[in-house]
Amino acid sequence: MERVEKLKKIGKKAGIDAFLVSSEKNMRYFAGFSVLAIERFAGIMIPVGTSAPIVLVPKLEEEKAKEYSAFKEIRSYDDSENPAMLLRQVVKVLRMEKAVFGVEGILPFKFYRMLVECSPKIRIEDASVFFSQLRRIKSYEELKRMEKAASIVAEGIKAGIDFIKPGVSELAISFQIEKTIKENGGESVPFCIVLSGRHSALPHGETSNRKVREKDIVLMDVGAVYEGYYADITRTVFVGEATKMQTKIYEIVVKAQETAIKTVKSSVKAEEVDRAARKIIEDAGYGEYFTHRTGHGLGLEVHEEPYIAAGNKTVLKLGMTFTIEPGVYLAGKFGVRVEDDIAVSTPEAKLLSSLSKELLVI
Repeated sequence: MERVEKLKKIGKKAGIDAFLVSSEKNMRYFAGFSVLAIERFAGIMIPVGTSAPIVLVPKLEEEKAKEYSAFKEIRSYDDSENPAMLLRQVVKVLRMEKAVFGVEGILPFKFYRMLVECSPKIRIEDASVFFSQLRRIKSYEELKRMEKAASIVAEGIKAGIDFIKPGVSELAISFQIEKTIKENGGESVPFCIVLSGRHSALPHGETSNRKVREKDIVLMDVGAVYEGYYADITRTVFVGEATKMQTKIYEIVVKAQETAIKTVKSSVKAEEVDRAARKIIEDAGYGEYFTHRTGHGLGLEVHEEPYIAAGNKTVLKLGMTFTIEPGVYLAGKFGVRVEDDIAVSTPEAKLLSSLSKELLVI
């Protein structure tokens, strides 16, 4: 309920009378459970005043809500009923016919229309920034979940490394990683990208049936969820040998990452961390081959605030979490990326992920 009280305080200052939360991630953040609202409407009405939040769900999700929701007032509708009628009833019960509602920017249009049609005097405001403001500072419990998620991903990547050899396909390595993550308690594996040879030069390439060859580079970018929270780790390894050029670039990328991590402190701007990594790579002559931001926020979503990117003047604060993942990509040849998960802590950044970055030849 502390999170709800903070949201109410923010809403009161912003002139918002109630919030309608409908995304899976924000429902989980505030209520401890989530419903994936696709064609069926689901959400939480959070009045800024004294009234308690009300959970609205399809009938088939009612028992789940009763068991897991932090909020005990739950209302449901079955598939023969129009959820717009239920939403209208709740608006009337809460006397919100003239209210200003704060909603998520990603609210589907059909649900937005349901809300505005509850009353001609309802006004809608995009409250995305308020949800982000709360979620980007992680609690101790959230950090522990993220550490656990990172340890699970690390086990998966280790299993993938052990499985790599000439003749094994990228898909087979990916399967081994995913299998190990699930066996170690991972809820889901939203992505498990394995790229070998010249495929590794594609920052967001697609895992394929390509078989690993002698003298290949293999890049593994893996994300997994534990109790709702993400980890996202990348490692790059070498098969048979690493050439002088590959070794040089690998060492540059690791140095860039470690320099950026050392820059992470409370009161430092996000763009300064990006600049620290980018300068190392630029000074080595490979700046044009570092084609993406240095990192992205991490939590209930794999990409959230703060973004570690040029021009982002967000001031880092204790409890913020994000990736640091510089890379160098030589088109048609190979790519190298090293990624870890970081929390702003004191006196220095805390590594949530723990996996060797020593150059590894298999």
